[in-house]
Amino acid sequence: MKLSFSTLGTPNYNVDQIIDIAVKSGYQGIEVRAVNGTTDIEKLDDFKGSGLAETAKKIKEAGLEVACLGTSVRFNRTCKEEQDKNLELARTYIGIAKALDCRYFRVFGGPLPQTQGYNETMKWIWEGQSKLSELAKSMDALPLIETHDDFSTSVRIKEVIAGMSAGSELGVCWDVLHPLRFGEPLNVTYEAFKDIIYHVHIKDSTKFSDNNFDFELVGEGNVPIAECIALLKSGGYNGYLSFEWEKLWHPEIPEPEVAIPHYAKHIKDFM
Repeated sequence: MKLSFSTLGTPNYNVDQIIDIAVKSGYQGIEVRAVNGTTDIEKLDDFKGSGLAETAKKIKEAGLEVACLGTSVRFNRTCKEEQDKNLELARTYIGIAKALDCRYFRVFGGPLPQTQGYNETMKWIWEGQSKLSELAKSMDALPLIETHDDFSTSVRIKEVIAGMSAGSELGVCWDVLHPLRFGEPLNVTYEAFKDIIYHVHIKDSTKFSDNNFDFELVGEGNVPIAECIALLKSGGYNGYLSFEWEKLWHPEIPEPEVAIPHYAKHIKDFM
C-alpha cells in the first residue's frame, strides 16, 4: 500500500509547496482537492492549458503520483439544471485528472435534502450517477463514491449502485471514519465493497457520532486503523491510504507542517 494526503490538509499551499511537503515527508502520492485556498481548482492557471501540463510535469519529476482527484460532484437535487451542471463539472475534472495521469475521481451521494421526498431524490441520484458512469467510461476514468454524508453506510451506497442503469461502473472511496459514525463495523463495510474499493481515506478521531466528529493526529484517537489496514491487506489492496486532514474546513486543527509528516511517520505503526 502507498501513502498520499488530501490537499484539504494543505489548503493554502501552492503546487510547489504541496510537492515539497509530500517529497520531504515520504509520500508516494497526492490527492488533489484544495490548492491556493480554493477547491475550485479548475479556475486556477495551474490546472488549465499549459499550466496544467506544467503541474503534471512537476508532479511526475518529483516521483509522485496523483492518487485521486477530489470533486464535489453529486446528484441529490431534483433539478435538471443542477444535474447538467454537475455532469459538466465532472467532464472538466475528468479532463484534469487524465492530464495528471490519474483515473480516479471522488464523487458524493450527498446529504438527503429535507425538502425532497426520498424516492424522488434517489431517482435523480440513480439517473445522474448512471450518466456520470457513461461519461467517465468514454474518457477512460472511474468515479468513486465516498462513504460520506447520508451515504456513509454500505446499505445506502449499495442502494445507489443497485439503481443505476445496466453496465454502469462506480467504485468506492472508503472513508474509514464515516461508516463507524453511523454504527457500521469496519468488517461489514469492507466485505460489502472489498472488490470495488479503489481509494481509502484515513483520519483519526476521539469523539465521533452520527452528529459530529473531532480530529486527532493519527494514533491519538479511537478509530481502529490497524483493523482497517489488516482487512485491506487480507484482500490484497495495493492502492493508497490517503490522509484526510480537513484543515480547510477546520482551521483550528494543527498545521499541515505538523500533521502531514506525522501521518507518514505514524501510519507505519499500523501497517
